[in-house]
Amino acid sequence: MHRILMSVVLCVACTVLAAVSLAAPADADVPFVKMYTEEGMFLIALFPDLAPHHSANFTYLAETGFFDETAFHRIIPGFVIQGGDPNSKDRDPRNDGQGGPSLADVLTEDEQQQLAAAGEILEAKGYAGLSLDTRANLKAEFSVTTKHLRGTMSMARARSHDSAGSQFFVCVDATPQLDRQYTVFGHVVTGMEAVDRIVSAPTDPSKGQDYPAQPVRVVRCELLTGVAHLSADEQIAYREMIEFLKAEGSSW
Repeated sequence: MHRILMSVVLCVACTVLAAVSLAAPADADVPFVKMYTEEGMFLIALFPDLAPHHSANFTYLAETGFFDETAFHRIIPGFVIQGGDPNSKDRDPRNDGQGGPSLADVLTEDEQQQLAAAGEILEAKGYAGLSLDTRANLKAEFSVTTKHLRGTMSMARARSHDSAGSQFFVCVDATPQLDRQYTVFGHVVTGMEAVDRIVSAPTDPSKGQDYPAQPVRVVRCELLTGVAHLSADEQIAYREMIEFLKAEGSSW
C-alpha cells in the first residue's frame, strides 16, 4: 500500500513539474522578434519549447531578411491577418498566398554545400538529384495545451498538415476552431494596435477574397534573446501575456 501511495505521489509530482515546465521558458532563453511594418511594430515572443522547428524556421527567416518587403495579403476582421509569402514582394496579387521558402532559403551556406554533395552522389547512382529550389515544408507541431487566442502567432499551411513554410497569421480574436489544426509558435507581446490597423484596412475583392486594397508591408525584423533585452514596458507586457495565457488555460 505504501508503494502504491508513493507511486501516486510521484506521478502527481511529475505532472505538476511538467505543468510548471510548460508555463514559460527561462527569461534568458526567450526568443523575441520585433516585426516592423508600415503600420507600426509588434513584438512577438516565440515558443521554442512548444514548436522548436517552427520557431527556429521563423527566427532564421526573420534574421536573413526573408520577410522584408512581404505584405499582409489576407485580412479578415474578427479572425486573422496573414503574411510571410515571398510572392507578395512582386506587387502582383494573383500569386499571393501560394508561395513559401525553398531549401535555399532555409539552409545555411554550409548546409547547401552538403545538399549539393548529396545530390551528386544520388545522380551518380542514377537517382534524381536534390535541388535547392525544392519547396521547404515543415512537419506539423500541433499542441494540445495551447489555444488560438487574440494575439496568437500560428503557421498557415496547405491541405496537408506538413506543408507550412513561411506564411504565418496573427489571430485578432479567439479562434478555437484552429486549435490542434495549425501550429502555434508564438504570441504578440505588444503592438496589437498595429495588427488591428492592418486587419481593419479596406479590401479589394477584385484582387482576391480578403485582399487589402493597399497591402501593409513588413519593413524589417529585429531579433532579441532574453527578457532583459526588452524595455521596461515590454517586460511588463511580457509578464502580462504569460498571465493572460494562464488565465485562458493556454500553456506551452
